[in-house]
Amino acid sequence: MDRVIETSIATKDGIADCRIELQENDIYHITILYPNLVNGFSRSEIFCYDMRRKDDADAYEFIYGEEGIHPKVLKMEAEISAEITK
Repeated sequence: MDRVIETSIATKDGIADCRIELQENDIYHITILYPNLVNGFSRSEIFCYDMRRKDDADAYEFIYGEEGIHPKVLKMEAEISAEITK
């Protein structure tokens, strides 16, 4: 089953665009275009992470890799989880 969700989430820096794609075994791949201004030009930062279902809840959490999750993106975890569970 291919499931793709495209949404926008308001952040303190502006609107972040998110693409949420169902992979296998209830794992979602998240691609985020986070707003960023460089020398007066808008240059989005790109973040890619995976999320999985929490063991004891109907919610999703980021899968932590060696580098961890960027703090800007971590603040968006609850909103992304809510989009998946809709």
